[in-house]
Amino acid sequence: MYFALVYYPNIDNEAFHSFRRKYDPWHFLLPPHLPFVFPIPVEIGRKKLENHINMVLHKWVKFEVRFNTIEKTRDHWMFLGAGKGKEKVVRLHDELYTDILSPHLRTDLPFDPHIGLGVFSTQKYDFNHPEAKSELDLARFHKALDEFRRLKFEIDCNIDRLVLVEINADFTQCKDLRTFLLA
Repeated sequence: MYFALVYYPNIDNEAFHSFRRKYDPWHFLLPPHLPFVFPIPVEIGRKKLENHINMVLHKWVKFEVRFNTIEKTRDHWMFLGAGKGKEKVVRLHDELYTDILSPHLRTDLPFDPHIGLGVFSTQKYDFNHPEAKSELDLARFHKALDEFRRLKFEIDCNIDRLVLVEINADFTQCKDLRTFLLA
């Protein structure tokens, strides 16, 4: 089992959701989300984690972020990336990965604020080993890229809350545990 901390943007656009259902094999697991803390083992302890999140968030006020860039990661995910407000998301992410979370910071994967759109690897993606070598399905990626560009989609978000979620070990079920409000 894992914990993660996410923000759920309010996306009321059926074409966006249809795109995600088509290209993200885990669209059923979580609604569109901006991850702040990636999956970490529940052995860290829920109470300790909630206390840490509260400690970090107590000095944060809500802030705006615009998602308007398309990015491809080295592990072949397509992301809707942050433009305006990106530096605040990165700063909050970095502050969350202090103290009890510092051993769980993935330094092998750079943090780019994003909403996942789909994965374009020729092999099955492994959340436990995102660094595993895989090949890009180039034709499928370019088809999806053209399709998403035609949507001309961007979203403005007001980051005012983060949600602690619990994900099962095989990444097939997820449930919201607690919502943390920013001032």
